[in-house]
Amino acid sequence: MDAYDERDDGGLARVCAAMPPGRRRHAAALALWRLRAPLLMLGLDPEWGVHRTLLDAVFHTLLLPPGAAGAEPAVADLLGAPFFACPLEGEAEGAAAEVQAEVLAELAAWPHTAAPDPEHTERLIGLPRALAHSADLVVADALWDHPARHAHTRYLATGPDGVLGYHSARNHAVEAVCHTLVTPLPPDTPLPATPDGREALALCETFSAELAATLSWCTTLGR
Repeated sequence: MDAYDERDDGGLARVCAAMPPGRRRHAAALALWRLRAPLLMLGLDPEWGVHRTLLDAVFHTLLLPPGAAGAEPAVADLLGAPFFACPLEGEAEGAAAEVQAEVLAELAAWPHTAAPDPEHTERLIGLPRALAHSADLVVADALWDHPARHAHTRYLATGPDGVLGYHSARNHAVEAVCHTLVTPLPPDTPLPATPDGREALALCETFSAELAATLSWCTTLGR
């Protein structure tokens, strides 16, 4: 069975437990990278006090080796934003805001001085799976057809059986390719320092942009 088969959560737990620390860090960082565009491409609630430049800096701290200098200022600025310093009452409204809030919370919880433990890694890999599935459900419930529905249908026609929707299938495929690309890398090597690591980041960015486009469409529909 594919090590990252999203229909086998028990398999994912075993894979994360078997990963050396550096590889867990790579896998967890790539999982968050697949959720980067909804924060950088879509507008955040101004009351959260989190700006795009700061978010970009915080995301890049995920790619630094554990304990590397440079992470502290960006993380401190993020934690000082009203979103964390003075949490707003109530839940985020709308599909895009819900995704943004969840990813912000995970960015704040990222361990900058060590690799995520197996349970943390499993949770982070599960986050884009869950959010991709949620996006598919919103698309399925919408009164209007998704602008790319024909392309999505063609993609699903060639994908594995049992996948519920396009974004779940795409996340599954990108996750599996990233696993193949980064597994042979020296665990302590930063992803941007290797061709395979850069390819994995680029694949995650492409998926992330697709997810952001769908969330923007959902927002336009008022979902």
